[in-house]
Amino acid sequence: MAALSPIAAKAGPERVVSLNLCTDQLVLALLPPERIAALSFLAADPGLSAMADQVGSIPLVQGMAEEVLPLKPDLVLVGTYTTRPTVALLRARGVAVMEVGLVNDFDGIRAQIRSIAAALDVAARGEELIARMDATLAAAAPSADDTRRLRVLSLAPGAFTAGAGTLSDAVMRAAGLTNYAADKGLDGYGYLPVETVAADPPDLLIANSDEKGHPSLNGQMLTHPALSRAVPATARPTVPGKLWTCGGPFTADAVALLAAARNRLLSTRVSP
Repeated sequence: MAALSPIAAKAGPERVVSLNLCTDQLVLALLPPERIAALSFLAADPGLSAMADQVGSIPLVQGMAEEVLPLKPDLVLVGTYTTRPTVALLRARGVAVMEVGLVNDFDGIRAQIRSIAAALDVAARGEELIARMDATLAAAAPSADDTRRLRVLSLAPGAFTAGAGTLSDAVMRAAGLTNYAADKGLDGYGYLPVETVAADPPDLLIANSDEKGHPSLNGQMLTHPALSRAVPATARPTVPGKLWTCGGPFTADAVALLAAARNRLLSTRVSP
């Protein structure tokens, strides 16, 4: 995604706390550091957060109420599944809490950016993020007369994958690709046996282990010899999970990476 202009200080909540990886990243994209009282500890993990390099000296918390209350926040952003006892206690103490759900497509990302930007009183900044995201999506989209559809499969350890109705599915479709898991009938999240993939291999395979030096049997499945034979290394693009685990303006970068992989593969195939 193209570089954004510097964030200007505005009116609105002055001591914002985020307790969720997805809201962390949107808060970082929308607010200047002086208006952020704390983020979750996950925000600074470069393997998980697309905005980790923007955290700087912003305090990080584990998500416990005893960490948050002394910060005297005027708004706390949480996810639907953020520690419920903490959320309940903050509300009982009169702290303003905004719950933010998961998104499964780019319309959802746009709506979520606008909702959070409005709560933070930075609506113009939100529109700038959306415009940059949309420009990246437009640049990555196949031409209207290009109807070629390659199948792509994203596999996590244990053969976990994302089917129809998920953000991963929306990313794949935006790049002009067909989601292999959805094509196999999977709705939402689930598992695909290695045998199924090996017998009918996708055109592209994204194998995201994110194990950080801690190998597991589930992770080793991604290097199974049957998969290696079925999908060559040249058809295994790198699309970091941090770009599309949470929905945000950076998710368009996942589309751009997939579109580039699609175009590379198609360029090697002779048209009938």
